[in-house]
Amino acid sequence: MDEQHKLQGIQRFTIFWLVFSSIFSNIDTSINEYSPVNLTDYREKIDQTFSFLVTGELQGSIFGTNIYTDDSNIAVAAVHAGILSVGEKKSIEVKILSGQSTYQGSTQNGVTSSSYGAWPGSFMFMTDANTSLTTITNLLNYRHKVNEVISVSVTGLIEGPVFGTNIYTDDSNVGTAAVHAGVLSIGETKLIEVKILPGQSSYKGSTQNAITSSSYGPWPGSYVFIENIISSVAESMDLTGFRDKVGHSLYFLVTGDIGVPVYGTDIYTDDSNINAAAIHAGVVKLGEAKAVIVNVLPGQLNYQGSTKNGITSSSYGQWQGSFRFIDHNTTSTVTITNLIDYRSKVNQILSVSVTGSLGGSIYGTKIYTDDSIINTAAVHAGIANVGETKIVDIKILPGETSYQGSTQNGVTSSSYGAWPGSYTFTTNTINCVMGPIDLINFREKINQLLSFVVTGKNEGSIFGTDIYTDDSNLAVAAVHSGMVTLGETKVIIVQVLPGKSSHHGTTQNDITSTSYGHWMGSYSILSSIPTFKMALSNLINYRDKINEILSFTVIGTTGGSVWGTDIYSDDSNIATAAIHAGLVNDNEMKTVNLKILPGQASYNGSIRNGITSLSYGSWAGSFVFVDNTTAGEMASENVTDDGNKMKEESSE
Repeated sequence: MDEQHKLQGIQRFTIFWLVFSSIFSNIDTSINEYSPVNLTDYREKIDQTFSFLVTGELQGSIFGTNIYTDDSNIAVAAVHAGILSVGEKKSIEVKILSGQSTYQGSTQNGVTSSSYGAWPGSFMFMTDANTSLTTITNLLNYRHKVNEVISVSVTGLIEGPVFGTNIYTDDSNVGTAAVHAGVLSIGETKLIEVKILPGQSSYKGSTQNAITSSSYGPWPGSYVFIENIISSVAESMDLTGFRDKVGHSLYFLVTGDIGVPVYGTDIYTDDSNINAAAIHAGVVKLGEAKAVIVNVLPGQLNYQGSTKNGITSSSYGQWQGSFRFIDHNTTSTVTITNLIDYRSKVNQILSVSVTGSLGGSIYGTKIYTDDSIINTAAVHAGIANVGETKIVDIKILPGETSYQGSTQNGVTSSSYGAWPGSYTFTTNTINCVMGPIDLINFREKINQLLSFVVTGKNEGSIFGTDIYTDDSNLAVAAVHSGMVTLGETKVIIVQVLPGKSSHHGTTQNDITSTSYGHWMGSYSILSSIPTFKMALSNLINYRDKINEILSFTVIGTTGGSVWGTDIYSDDSNIATAAIHAGLVNDNEMKTVNLKILPGQASYNGSIRNGITSLSYGSWAGSFVFVDNTTAGEMASENVTDDGNKMKEESSE
């Protein structure tokens, strides 16, 4: 009986062991003394987590910080990441990730990792501290997370494009911006918190902590380092202490309060109580604590009081400093009628609140006499619609010898002779040249940002990914990088970089780049200006639009044929005529406005600005430049007749 029970017990144990072995043979515990050197064989197991028994080492190549290429030596990477000490042996967890477009090198825990471009596989170590840790170059991919706070691992850098101060464009290099902002030292790596912000109308550059950031106009996404949010302005709760920061956007933590004083509407004197002004402006409610963006402005000649949101602000005369909140909708009336009193402030830029109207007298086009009514000029210039209230930037100019009137946007301005003061609404003009084949000749401009006009091509040699050798074909690299599509014309922003020890080739956007070793110069394509619509180089096809004003973006060229002076035949090359008229320089890109005119009985040639226009008799269509303020269509190079040949009307 005992032997039978014993036999049954052995049979049951055997069955149990077979079942147990069958179940657990399908579980990959991956804990063994034979951990792999790298994780390339695990590339297809994205988002899976594995455990390995690893001994920390110093010898071996690694690429990246926190997120590593999957060919990195896992034992060395573990020391770099702070998971292991050299010689320490323990089980660690690793998560398999997809490939990244870039990997940022750094020095941590006595180990130096290398930077690298695109690579098809990655991994990261799993710990409580870095389960969601990422290393990124910029924050473009976080634009949709406005007002969210994210944690990123950043290494302080000295190279990389940065735009803004305190508040940065989301294509700014995070590592370089962190040094500029004083959040990191160069070479220091740590986890920092960043708040994603909406785009700003402008970004003010500055030099801080040995980093120079650039100014920039409108950009659709921004961010601020949480450490840079100024929790307390001053005991007086005003901005008089920030008067030297004119043009800068600052981030403040305010609590809505009914404190006084407050002077102005939308634009406030800098001794106004910021907590009360925030309620008045509608950015916070009474008792609400909130981080707000403030733009520091120069002093104004007067400030208009009003009652809004339960707060009454006072009017005031001239004051030395101002500010405005830039994350709310303006709802007030204007504070200035014209700019006569600002005549002495030539070349200064003022921010004023305007409400578009039709009722005022204005003189000029683009450049207006300083007694012109701002509200009406803003409509004429296309800056504001009738009834729309907004804050605009205006540049004070010296007087002109004459002012040309025109009809635009339902407003007619008058012509006038000499007048002692002028102004213009500031707009962004892009000054750039047609892109060269490559950037070898720009090798000495290390870290400088350059603008070029390129048309995407697929024929030409390129070496590298994201960072290209400077003998790489610029137009082909622009397509490979995704900044331009094949055949598309855009302005690209390029940063000239020093040489690299290696350049990794890839296939992107149907373009294959080649890998290469050490090369003496490099460049990176950082961004592109939105696409311009291509148009004909002349205006023959617009002949039916008599008296209409059209906008085109032209790149000044000296190579086209032009007939006439001031009034040009409509088969004249627009880009060459624009130089002749004094609106653009050779290779300068600028938007111009053209008025379509009926044909003239004759056209008088002349020599202006290095361009000789030809005389001609009767022609069926004409145009005249009226200003250059409105963004429009791109004009391409003309392929019309040689100017020395007799002109014959083209078929339409």
